[in-house]
Amino acid sequence: MKILGNQKVRQGLLESLARSGPASSYLFLGDSGLGKSRTALWLASALNCSAEERPCGVCPSCLKIAHSNHPDVVVQERPAGKTGIGVGDVREQIAATAYRPYEGRHRVWIVAEAETLTEEAQNALLKTLEEPPGTMVMVLVSSSESALLPTVSSRCRPVRFQSVPPEELWRELEERGAEPEQARTLAHLARGRPGVALGWLENKSLWELRCTTLDFLSGLHGAQLWPALETAARLDKLRAGEEARQSLAAVLDTCRLFYRDLLHLAASGAEGAVVNRDRLDDLRRLATEGGVARPRKALELLLEASEHLQANLNGRLVLQRLCLHLSRC
Repeated sequence: MKILGNQKVRQGLLESLARSGPASSYLFLGDSGLGKSRTALWLASALNCSAEERPCGVCPSCLKIAHSNHPDVVVQERPAGKTGIGVGDVREQIAATAYRPYEGRHRVWIVAEAETLTEEAQNALLKTLEEPPGTMVMVLVSSSESALLPTVSSRCRPVRFQSVPPEELWRELEERGAEPEQARTLAHLARGRPGVALGWLENKSLWELRCTTLDFLSGLHGAQLWPALETAARLDKLRAGEEARQSLAAVLDTCRLFYRDLLHLAASGAEGAVVNRDRLDDLRRLATEGGVARPRKALELLLEASEHLQANLNGRLVLQRLCLHLSRC
């Protein structure tokens, strides 16, 4: 299982396992896309691998974990359609912690998006965290430590994940087939998060959505009423389909990064922190035309649009209003 970045984290875990065995519970912390969940599965493999050098990735135990069919490794995810993991969702696994491993050395319970655990669910976990069975290892994977109760986080061994340097990330992207310019752009867009960069690379429709959105943005400023509405209609077509709301969120995120770059360039002129590397020419032009007032206003409008989206307003109307105001700022 190849995991990009945070090699020191995994090396530290291996050394700790060799020295004193596993902790009863871990808390993997860091931004989304840093490989925390993959590392949790890697740890499960290291605990149950039958080879001398663990995890080998090729023994029956490692292969079962990689294919999500090992009887002693459970990944608890937020149920589809729910905003959080409730107490009813964790009860079965709490009861199962008392069981001995079926075929491995350790039972491993991985809770993905642990920050979405409800307070009731977290309180239900306390007894398991306080009195863990000797063969049970729990891994809470979270992008927000503050979302967890202090009584929960204090009973786990914290493991903190860091972002990957852009140079390392874009080399990996090039090895996976990205063109050099695209690899550099993705590495900066992802802000050191391999999972995010690889998601962009593998999802061609998402990359095309970004590029088309930026094309529209570049010609939007100063547009008259009809061209602005036409831009909104084109953006609305881009995000049509079953995942319309997720696509609209991606459009807004693309816009935010663009105007963040524009604000940075207009304020300082420094290009090192620009993430949309493939749009530097457009950004330079717009930065000299409008100063800092335009991107600041645009970012306020985008925040407002996101709030409207969260309030379940009509996505088409949100885009129409946004494009009209962006054309005038």
